[in-house]
Amino acid sequence: MSEISARDLFGKGEDAHIRELRHELHRHAELEFDLPETKAIVEDELCRIGIPYTEKYARCSVVGYINYGADPERAPSVGAPGHVYTLAFRADMDALPITEKSGVPFASIHPGIMHACGHDTHTAMLLGAAGVLKKLEADGALGHLRIKLIFQPNEEGEETGSQVMIDNGVLDDVDVIYGQHIDMDTPTGTVLWIKGPAMAACHSYNITFHGKKSHATQPQEGHDAIAMAIKACQDIYLMRAREINPFTPVIVSVGSIHGGSAHNIICDEVELKISTRFFHDDVETLLNARIHEICENAAAELSGSVEVEDAASTYAVNNDPAVAELARKAAQKITTEDKIREMHMCMGSEDFSCFQRVRPGAFFHLGGACPEKGCVGAVHNEKVVIDEDAFLTGSMLFVQLALDMADSLRR
Repeated sequence: MSEISARDLFGKGEDAHIRELRHELHRHAELEFDLPETKAIVEDELCRIGIPYTEKYARCSVVGYINYGADPERAPSVGAPGHVYTLAFRADMDALPITEKSGVPFASIHPGIMHACGHDTHTAMLLGAAGVLKKLEADGALGHLRIKLIFQPNEEGEETGSQVMIDNGVLDDVDVIYGQHIDMDTPTGTVLWIKGPAMAACHSYNITFHGKKSHATQPQEGHDAIAMAIKACQDIYLMRAREINPFTPVIVSVGSIHGGSAHNIICDEVELKISTRFFHDDVETLLNARIHEICENAAAELSGSVEVEDAASTYAVNNDPAVAELARKAAQKITTEDKIREMHMCMGSEDFSCFQRVRPGAFFHLGGACPEKGCVGAVHNEKVVIDEDAFLTGSMLFVQLALDMADSLRR
């Protein structure tokens, strides 16, 4: 492993620039694949640094190339003649449909849209690393290692942004991939790592019950869609409690129910949104079959019908043990041992898992909470404030991973 520490490559100037980038990204929060302002910020910074990039892998995606040579888009795939070992770093860019109430001076300028999950910090940290990596390329410190910077749209939306980029070939020449996520349950600058299962898989559903309107005083003339939805909710929660081993990590949550227009009309249509989280494929098979069955039975009992549509879905994050161990060793070079912790499996989901189904990868978390400075709140909350003192650690960890990987290729 490299004896160079990324700590020696970052100073106050780099730290301040990462924060400035984060402020710009936070102000211009955008959703899903519709990220024109975010994309422009990323591309302007890559141009300033001198890093070539492409937009070809998905709408409003950006992929930068470091140490690729003259024609990066023609790089041979893994296993093909002439392939050069390639390390990828990924940052997601999209925000959430939340009205910001954080009180920060760089709050979102777009009503109803906020970076409440920290994707602006992920992008800023990778851009901060990019500037240093470009200098290392010029100095020859990367050797023959190629680095791909993946700026991904739509991690939060129902169409998985990572899978779109994979389908369009973003990992064809990549040997290993890393990503990170800010963590608001952990003190600032703490690096959380884990081997094996890390974050849960997600399978969500959009369900619509169809009934028949009637006057509330003549319920026998109608088919009550609200009653269908209520029965389905109760039976789904009962299924979770009584048909699955209580020691199995699984969550079934009804997050949204909408229907009806007046107190004196039997409702004829109700929309239900359900999210399930789990780690094992057999659990998903059971949940999927039973949710369909329960909803169909609830509709049939009340003379209605139902449509069950698959919504957001992604796999469990499962860190390659050897790749995760490299991240732990890299963290030891940039911070103190008390700032490195083994994380627990969590029930949150991340579409970084799609990358891991194609290439070995590891996903680590970075603490961003500091109550003394008012940096508190859960992610996906309109008042969350992230401690910017964490960002330098995230950027340094990307750079240290690259240094260590380049050194190992020389041996």
